[in-house]
Amino acid sequence: MEKFRLGALVSVDTRDFEEFCDFAAGWDIDHQLIGRTRPRMTVAGLIAPGLQLALVEQAAPYSSQGQNPTGMISVAVSLDQRRPMIHRGHSLDQLQVAITRTGEGFELLNRVGAQHFLVSFSQARLEQYAVDVWHDSRLRLRFPDLAHRMRYIEACETILNDVQKQPALLADARAVALLEEKLVENLLLHGYADTTDTNYPSRYHVARRAYRYLLDHLEEVVSIRDLCAVTGASYMTLERGFRETYGMAPQAYIKALRLSRARKELLHPALTTTVTDVALHWGFIELGRFSVQYRQRFGESPSETLRKARGDRWRVVGD
Repeated sequence: MEKFRLGALVSVDTRDFEEFCDFAAGWDIDHQLIGRTRPRMTVAGLIAPGLQLALVEQAAPYSSQGQNPTGMISVAVSLDQRRPMIHRGHSLDQLQVAITRTGEGFELLNRVGAQHFLVSFSQARLEQYAVDVWHDSRLRLRFPDLAHRMRYIEACETILNDVQKQPALLADARAVALLEEKLVENLLLHGYADTTDTNYPSRYHVARRAYRYLLDHLEEVVSIRDLCAVTGASYMTLERGFRETYGMAPQAYIKALRLSRARKELLHPALTTTVTDVALHWGFIELGRFSVQYRQRFGESPSETLRKARGDRWRVVGD
């Protein structure tokens, strides 16, 4: 375990269940092997206040019972449908997730081992976020289709890889808050099938209201949650209206605005401005991906923009 000011990176590869449990922060787990297959357990994950994310693989058949961390809600999504997860006696299909709320306890059975992403959030925060985005506090999580399921899995992979490449993110409060927000947002945007429908004029007005809000708050880091709150619409209504009116999802438009605001900040730097600070300020966690997206949009890297801006400033001062 590699510890930082606000969290830790975890990497475990063991045949000893007790060693495995030493890294399961806040969990109470009772574990039994099924059959005679020799066990092997691997975990790659991160721990931060109000958040745990782990890629877990167990080679041997097993059952596992216990309690998740107090105050947390835990969500497990299987990555290998050849090894289905049985949660509380029910075999989960590809669109279902295993949910354990604080105090409920969990019972998992995997007859041929397992590979899954396990994410734990603050239950109070997740429920409030669901109210803001879905207008429904009931966490009825289920992927609408396989594409949404894959996007959620890819988001988990991306965030875990980002932190593994830049572990110092776990020492930065802004970065840790962004990690939690992105994971919560990805779960709620991809893991919920909204069965309500609204007519086109209503969706159009929702999209227009969201668009005006974005333009009126250019200096702020606006989130999907903010847009759902200000429009009073669910995310599904907001997204459909935005695609119909502007030809793109609201997330894509928000990303474009954030890139533009990041460029403006780099073009007019303070003495202490750094590319890292600008990226985090505008909601970009992984610097490499930020640089690629920035270059694709503006034809140069963020560091080149900053260097040119500082050079121009010194020439003006010198003149």
